[in-house]
Amino acid sequence: ELEKAVGRNGSAAKLQLAAVSLLQKTLKQHKRVIFQGDNYTTEWHKEAARRGLPMMKDSVEAFPILTAKKNVDLFRKYGVLSKVELDSRSHITIEKFVKQLVIEAETMVALARTQVLPAAYKHQTMLAGTVAATEAAGGKAADAKATLDEFTTVMNRFRKALGALEKASAHHLDDPMGHARHIKDKVRPAMADMRVVIDQLETHIEAGLWPLPTYREMLVLK
Repeated sequence: ELEKAVGRNGSAAKLQLAAVSLLQKTLKQHKRVIFQGDNYTTEWHKEAARRGLPMMKDSVEAFPILTAKKNVDLFRKYGVLSKVELDSRSHITIEKFVKQLVIEAETMVALARTQVLPAAYKHQTMLAGTVAATEAAGGKAADAKATLDEFTTVMNRFRKALGALEKASAHHLDDPMGHARHIKDKVRPAMADMRVVIDQLETHIEAGLWPLPTYREMLVLK
C-alpha cells in the first residue's frame, strides 16, 4: 500500500504522509485487539467479550480454530499448508493432548492408589489405636475421637475423588476431538478435585508416613 501511495519516484515527504495515513487506518481497523492490561486476568476476558473478540480459555476450545475455513483459506492462499496438511497437523495435536492427559490422569490414580492410600490407612489405624489405647487405660478419648472423625471424613472424600477420577480416565472415545472434550469436561475437573483432597491429606498424615515430597520440602528445604 505504501509503494502504491508513494509511486515510483515518490519523495521522503510523500512517504511520510503515506505511512501516517496507513497507520491511522490500520489502528482504526484493529484497535479493538489492543489491551494494555494483563491478558491472563478475568478483566481481559470481560473486555474481550465486550469488544466482540474470540476468547479461547483452553486448548480444547482452541483446537477447532486451526481448521476453521478462514484459516484453511489463508494457509492455502499463501502456499503454507494445504487443507489435508492442516487437518493432519490438527489431528496429531489433538491426539497428543489426549494421550498426555490420559497418562497424567492414570499416573495420578496410580500414585493415589499405591502411595497415598496406604499411607492414609496407616495414619487412620494409628489414630484408631490411640483412641482404643486411651479408652482401655480408662482415659477420656474425646479429642482423639474428634481427630479420627475429622480424618475419616477427609478419607471418605479422598476415596470418592479417586473413584471419580478412575471412572473418568477409563472412558475412551474413538473420536480424538470427542475424547479431548471428555478430558476437559470430566477428567481434568476430577484431577483438580483429587489434587485438593490429597493436599488436605498431606496436612494431616504423620510426616514419616507421607510417601511424596511435601510442599515444604520442595519450596523451603534444600
